Amino acid sequence: MRIAATTLALFALASAPVFADLTITSKATHDGGAPQTTVSYIAGDHVRMSQPDGKEVMVDFASGNFTMMDSAKKQYWVMTRADWDAMSAKMNAAMNSPEMKNLPPEVQAKMEAMMGGMMKVNVEKTGNVRTIAGYKCQEFNVTVGEFSKSTECLTEDLKMPAESWAKYKEFSDRLKTMMAALGPMAKNLGAMQEQFKKLKGFPIATNTTVNIMGHTTTSTTEVTSVKDGAIGPSVWQVPAGYTKVESPMQKMAKSR
Repeated sequence: MRIAATTLALFALASAPVFADLTITSKATHDGGAPQTTVSYIAGDHVRMSQPDGKEVMVDFASGNFTMMDSAKKQYWVMTRADWDAMSAKMNAAMNSPEMKNLPPEVQAKMEAMMGGMMKVNVEKTGNVRTIAGYKCQEFNVTVGEFSKSTECLTEDLKMPAESWAKYKEFSDRLKTMMAALGPMAKNLGAMQEQFKKLKGFPIATNTTVNIMGHTTTSTTEVTSVKDGAIGPSVWQVPAGYTKVESPMQKMAKSR
């Protein structure tokens, strides 16, 4: 779920105008806690995004690696291209297993309705226009089934690295392929893509509520400053002292 939410946020990069490497400083809150300062980085070959809960996600477009870092636990895990492929195959096999195919038709219909609705996306422009950190932004309401509801203010005035779109698209397409393997969810894939096309620009302010199995979390972010210029290579390294652990996707791929 966390990967899905992060990817939805990153998807906004796809339609933004593009130019220089960016260092973006924001204030963020998580579950009503005190505001924290977060820093995110966007370059032609990498993206590193800070989250309000203290975690960070980094995508290396050249290798295709997706790295999630947890500052509280001093841990990180990596999902490679091979992991994406294995997870997609695992999902496809599960959805087409004899056990699934032999379920009573009425049970299959209920499962399809439930799973198909899990990732149903709706994007609506609120009509509100704001100015944040000197950038004009349009406000949108974004819902993802019963999983996530957010209000995002997107700006098209923030210039992104030109290479990011082509490389990020490859990453995004891999995620879509994995989601399409979920059978019933694939029926909503085209509709999801059409909804996301409404989101043009980079989210410089967000207010999000996520509900996972009855556990609700809330978070906010608001950009306070943007600096352009080359980003040093150390930014794309996992911090010293972090321990690598097995990714949740690798564990899932190993399970029955």
